[in-house]
Amino acid sequence: MAEGPDPAVVTLSADELNALVQKQFPDYAACRVTDASGTDLVMEADGARLRTRPGGTISGPEQAGLVDLAAFLLINARLGRPTPMALTTSLQISYLNRPRPGLLRTHARMAKFGRRLCVVLAELSDEAGDLAASATVTYSVPPPDARRATG
Repeated sequence: MAEGPDPAVVTLSADELNALVQKQFPDYAACRVTDASGTDLVMEADGARLRTRPGGTISGPEQAGLVDLAAFLLINARLGRPTPMALTTSLQISYLNRPRPGLLRTHARMAKFGRRLCVVLAELSDEAGDLAASATVTYSVPPPDARRATG
């Protein structure tokens, strides 16, 4: 029998994550979290506001930035607190199709939530629902008392 989410785990809401993006990542104003839990996150982006390559496709660095941001936000949601010092340690991305400007949707799913490392699987789809990119993102998470240890 499948178990539901642990009610003792406090997660950040989509609104709290959007406030975090506004405060910490003004370059990603085109992005908005529409759904978040401790295990999954959906983020939409207005592709018309992102950098494109010749021919009108969303650039590879922009696609990588979207999956990285979605992974960061999912980890923060799961931690239940803003953790700006969670850092990308690895990002492997496969570009599968050309996403054109329009609504882009990133679905991030927690594959491993460890004490120090978190692994997120992310998929980026275009407005038609076609898969544009697939990525595995690994983050290093500082311990909750890291500020006291360094300060």
